[in-house]
Amino acid sequence: MKNHLLALSALLAVSTLASANVQFSDNNGSLGEPVNYPQFQHVLSESELQISDAEGKKGNKEYFALDGDFTGIVNPYFYVDKTSEALVFKMKNDHLRNEVRVHKNFRTDLPDHFYSLRASVEMIDPEASMKDSDSKQDEITFLQVHNKGLDDEGTHNVPHPLLRVVWKRDANGVKGHFWAIIKNNAVICKGSFGKKNKDKNMCKPDVAYSHIDLGKAPTGKTTAFDITVGNKTLSVDVDGTNLVKHDIDYWRHLLSYFKAGVYNQFTHGMSEAHFYKLEYSAAEPK
Repeated sequence: MKNHLLALSALLAVSTLASANVQFSDNNGSLGEPVNYPQFQHVLSESELQISDAEGKKGNKEYFALDGDFTGIVNPYFYVDKTSEALVFKMKNDHLRNEVRVHKNFRTDLPDHFYSLRASVEMIDPEASMKDSDSKQDEITFLQVHNKGLDDEGTHNVPHPLLRVVWKRDANGVKGHFWAIIKNNAVICKGSFGKKNKDKNMCKPDVAYSHIDLGKAPTGKTTAFDITVGNKTLSVDVDGTNLVKHDIDYWRHLLSYFKAGVYNQFTHGMSEAHFYKLEYSAAEPK
């Protein structure tokens, strides 16, 4: 059965690759193919790529490497810089993305199960990326804890991430900082399922979300982020200092997963993030 599922995943990946608007090429060898770099092989083998057609409609995305095989998955938006050996994620236009999605859907409430995503990231001139933006949001999301729903089939998923780590242009006068944006409840506040809730107090922005300042984003250097989820707790360390320890008992019925890359919430520009480290681990009892 397992072999059958793997074969089906491989078939779907090939068929998606053949029919998608997203194209892959190493530009005659100028781009490093991410799967060839040992420091990224483990997280890629545990993930798939969710990437938008940069010329397509707002919100579009394609799926690749569904079986964790990233062979041949390289283009000017997703590659390794051969000089720095940074894993590069780029994307242009509003509400488009380029992210690896870790396959594992995990419970967040078990006391002896912990799941971690560790990244060392440099945002490349995000101010220039947004210089022509007319969006009110002006954010780049580059790390996420999202939810699959009640089960691996995605039943009753909540269309809001538990955590987004973002670079934000201006947050009430605080400019160019990293932020942790945390959903404070598991209430659906948008879409057809959120109509009955969207005007209630629990969906007001200052109730539904916490915004935690993670510090000024440096220029020309990396910042280390360590995200750990388990035992009903969400923890975020930045450059070795714990800045978030959040009780997420309200999220216990949902399966969660990690994402890393770039997701644009601004207009008329190109985001770019360089990951010098990207590691996923699961500590589960044997």
